[in-house]
Amino acid sequence: MFIETLINPVLLFPLESWWSGGEMVFLFLAFVVSFITVTNLAMVKLLGIYNKEHRCLFTLVILFVFFNTNIYNEIFYWFVGSSYLMALTLGIITIGLTIKLFFDEKMSWVIVLSVSGAVACNFFQAAILPGMVYIVLWCWNSIKNHRFLWKKTIPFWFMFTSGLIAVGAPGNYVRHAHMDSSVNIGKACIDATRMMMIILKHLLQQPLVIALLIFCVYIGIRYTKKRINGRVLLLTFFLSMLTLLLNSFPIALGYGGISYMPNRIYFLLDSTALIGLSVTGICLGRYVKSQSWYKECNSVYLELMMAGSVCLLLYSTEVYNHNINNLPWFQTLQYTKEVKQLHDSWIECLVTIRDAEEDTVEVVMDQGTDSSSILALPRISDQENEWVNLAVADFFGKKSVIVRIREE
Repeated sequence: MFIETLINPVLLFPLESWWSGGEMVFLFLAFVVSFITVTNLAMVKLLGIYNKEHRCLFTLVILFVFFNTNIYNEIFYWFVGSSYLMALTLGIITIGLTIKLFFDEKMSWVIVLSVSGAVACNFFQAAILPGMVYIVLWCWNSIKNHRFLWKKTIPFWFMFTSGLIAVGAPGNYVRHAHMDSSVNIGKACIDATRMMMIILKHLLQQPLVIALLIFCVYIGIRYTKKRINGRVLLLTFFLSMLTLLLNSFPIALGYGGISYMPNRIYFLLDSTALIGLSVTGICLGRYVKSQSWYKECNSVYLELMMAGSVCLLLYSTEVYNHNINNLPWFQTLQYTKEVKQLHDSWIECLVTIRDAEEDTVEVVMDQGTDSSSILALPRISDQENEWVNLAVADFFGKKSVIVRIREE
């Protein structure tokens, strides 16, 4: 995060420079590419799916569902621009390196994994997922080899120590002091459980997410080689839910409750939940594959049943008819003109503040420029003591900045 701040184009180029947007596009693409790479690696090493076309199809379905389920309007401006997505990307890369360490049996990965894991887990809200994956793979390989693989625990201790440093950072307690008078571990556990249930309920109400789970079950039946028993299936589901719960805990603790959760937090928790549900769906397919009644079924019936289930689901929910206005890709196209107008209005406002000769600046803007259903606005208000106003004033070297909305 320090490195990203030092090379941030916002500090190096004028306000209107496109370099800032270019940097955020690059970071977001890095996240998508790392996600695709690790997904393919997991399918080869963990599931034994070697067919490239099958892996591409599976990855495409996962990305399509994830990016068409919710709109996260804080991600590009906050999650990406504030280095959070860089930490999450490093967490995904750490998962990929963990898979290579345990399946390629090359101890040279230990050093690289120790560094990437320490950096990724310093952002503790994204540290749970790579840490859980590491623990599970270490336990599984230790059991398979009938001995504890002590040397391969080295990266985990770097990850764990880095996470503790992040949790103990003074800034966490300063922010919490503004929201609650005391740290209540018991209440945070309850809030984390409630938060987990809210995330699962919301996702499982989305037709595309249910279609993804059906597809994951199909992948587990048709394209994985190894079968599993019921205990492994239950353990997989338990670990997936435990990861989501542990990811929710520091958020519940830091915000002092779940009365308000920023949109970027849902991005993080939805990512964790979808990964866990997808893995559980694949394991369910592998479990079905091991059942005697499945062996007697004609494979053609499986394709017909799965495809029919998805078509019936989408038709019954009318996801591409009456509900099309709620799909992120449709809203993105629908609000393109609004985004352009709001962008131009706020850039003009910022330029006015920058070029003003007086130290006390007041800008009047038109109705409708103070809210957006898809865009994260600068949030400069008519209260000069608000932290956003103070930050903008300090950035442009002004005494105070106020933005008022013109009354009709």
